[in-house]
Amino acid sequence: PGMSDTPDEAPLPYDAISHLRTDAVRFVEIIADHGFDHDVSSCPGWTLRDLAWHLGGVWNFWGRVVAERVTSVDVLRTWEETPRPSDPLLVDWVMAAHTSLFSALADAPSDQDVWTWTGATRSPRWVERRMTQETAVHRWDASNSVGIPYDIPVAVAADGIDEFLTWFAGRGAALDAAPVGGTVHLHCTDTDLRVAEGADDRSVVGGEWFVDELSASGATFTREHRKGDVAIRGPANDLLLWLWGRDGGPVEILGDAEVAERFRAFTDLR
Repeated sequence: PGMSDTPDEAPLPYDAISHLRTDAVRFVEIIADHGFDHDVSSCPGWTLRDLAWHLGGVWNFWGRVVAERVTSVDVLRTWEETPRPSDPLLVDWVMAAHTSLFSALADAPSDQDVWTWTGATRSPRWVERRMTQETAVHRWDASNSVGIPYDIPVAVAADGIDEFLTWFAGRGAALDAAPVGGTVHLHCTDTDLRVAEGADDRSVVGGEWFVDELSASGATFTREHRKGDVAIRGPANDLLLWLWGRDGGPVEILGDAEVAERFRAFTDLR
């Protein structure tokens, strides 16, 4: 993404480790208290069982990458596939996966780069941010599936929008995906009003982005207030979930609504 890159060591406007710990504990509580059979409407075809297996697998994978200081995809190719645990063992397996990830991130030297799928090795702080965002969205998925109201905290969600644009926008696009055909202004309506629980009050929580172009190569964007062909506005939680194809709450679309829908549809990820 070039000009859109954020240095891995740039300070985040929230305590990533604290949010990763809290969200993981809440996620495990949900699957332990409610069982595995609830459908996860935001992940079509999945139950909480599938979501737990997915998130535990993600935690397990990145925990190993960081703990073993993996820098080459060749090492990953030697890893054996993890067998899926049976229901009686699933909660304990998910908890163990989180513990190993958490420990690996806590122990990781900041100057030890690791493999990532971005095309370059990066600081463990990149993994820390990625896992915080992954866990926050899937905590929302699990909470939503059992009817527990939950909003991702403002600073975390706003940073999630930035991370989405930097690393995910355009990924998974179908070969026949319609070009966006316009510029997009994303605007969080709550980032200037408050900061998230766990955020440093001195932090600046960014809340506006201007996306000049979106293609299979990624997004070209700047962090500024600038008029686009369409503006998409809403609380940071709702806007982040909208980008990830979820319905966290209504977002306001001002301008060319077809550009907004093509923009949202272009990235085919859940």
